[in-house]
Amino acid sequence: MTRVLVIGHGMVGARFLAELRARQVPDLDLGVLGEEPHRPYNRLLLADALTGAHGLADLTLPETPGVSVMSGRRATAINRADKVVTDDAGGDHPYDVLVLATGAAPRFPAVDGLVGPGDRPLPGVTALRTWDDALRVRSHLTDGSRVVVLGGGLLGVETARAIARGGTEVTVVHRQPQPLDRQLDPMSGAVLRAALADLGVTTRTGVRIAHVTRGPDHIQELRLSDGSTLPADLVVVAAGVRPRTRLALAADLWVHHGVLVDAVGATDDPHIFAIGDCAEPASGCQGLVGPGWEQARVLADELADRLGGVPARRETASVDTSVVRLKAEGLDVVTMGTLPADDLDPSGPRVVSLVDLAGRRRVRVAVRDGRITGATCVGDPQVAADLTVAFENRFPVPDDPAALLARPLSERASPASVADLPAHATICRCNAVSKDAIVRAIGDGAASLEAVAASTRATTGCGTCTGQVCALLEAGTPSAPARAAS
Repeated sequence: MTRVLVIGHGMVGARFLAELRARQVPDLDLGVLGEEPHRPYNRLLLADALTGAHGLADLTLPETPGVSVMSGRRATAINRADKVVTDDAGGDHPYDVLVLATGAAPRFPAVDGLVGPGDRPLPGVTALRTWDDALRVRSHLTDGSRVVVLGGGLLGVETARAIARGGTEVTVVHRQPQPLDRQLDPMSGAVLRAALADLGVTTRTGVRIAHVTRGPDHIQELRLSDGSTLPADLVVVAAGVRPRTRLALAADLWVHHGVLVDAVGATDDPHIFAIGDCAEPASGCQGLVGPGWEQARVLADELADRLGGVPARRETASVDTSVVRLKAEGLDVVTMGTLPADDLDPSGPRVVSLVDLAGRRRVRVAVRDGRITGATCVGDPQVAADLTVAFENRFPVPDDPAALLARPLSERASPASVADLPAHATICRCNAVSKDAIVRAIGDGAASLEAVAASTRATTGCGTCTGQVCALLEAGTPSAPARAAS
């Protein structure tokens, strides 16, 4: 009997358990230590839970049968010599193979009044990484409450928009010159800032929190680095994460930013592997669930090879992780590829752009050798859909790339239809599911969204592909396979 123990029961740890169980490894004993008392759930939808749109049951992931689950148990030490993990209740858990899926922890700025001893957040300060965090934020969203979101990246903007939907006064404080500075140029950021203001989100950029005025157990006011002040009842910190490597460091595993691993997730100990946000492969710590799920799949195949199982190297789509989409109601922001620093560089790609501040639209596209190399689209989902399809599938673009902007904007054409996409096109980016895989699942009898999700895992990540999956379902099973094959 081979004992495989997983530390961490989040989205990546849960996916690995499901992947390994599916590979029919003989004499396998699977166990997992989960620090939270809940079953694993979809953290990507936590912002939606702030307004009550989702309860914990709506976010909960399917259980994997035949796994010994120890919830509410925090691993405290790894004894590599004896191959035993100790938990915070004093329990010992032997292993033959240990998989670290401990994830990442939020970064809290070391500002007096925000954090206390051990950099722990003080009352009135929270992140949004767990279900308990979501409940904590929700409890503050009362009439007249004032919330400050610290950090104007993807999570910060999504969180602020979700809070504003409930009518709560919310301000984003961001150290960089514009929101989404890692994805957007200054002009695109300015358009997004105006769109946020329309939705009730105030954005303060180029500043940081310098001082916190507190009552006995609550926040009263924030002073910013420019001398201005903000009244606040709650501060939600979305200022980045750091891999959780405490256990690995204490066990003397090789750690840089994350636990150093090779292409299959192996550490410098032949019995220990790491996947997800805590792991650092050659490509670096990406902090995205899609690559973490892919690491879980690769490691499951590796262990199945070693332990006599049946590797399930199922067909997956090729996913370009440079495509980034903001998931916030009423805000359409998509970026892809690489855009030049200087649009007028004669040696660079050809760049065309449109700015429509009144319409809250900004489109910028770079083209080289008849193909899109990068694009930003704010405020126009029709153009964004066409650009994404062309970029991901390497479709040729018109000789005059200005047509990429002019045709959809003048004709108000519908976004590229999923029926017109090639069979290999990626539909679910989180799970790397191709159109062909979904069409085949429908042809095999998956007649509902839930059935397609169970068969392919499409829609079980961020959920933005749900509309395309529904369109394939509506197309019906008889004609879908033929269209995919054409």
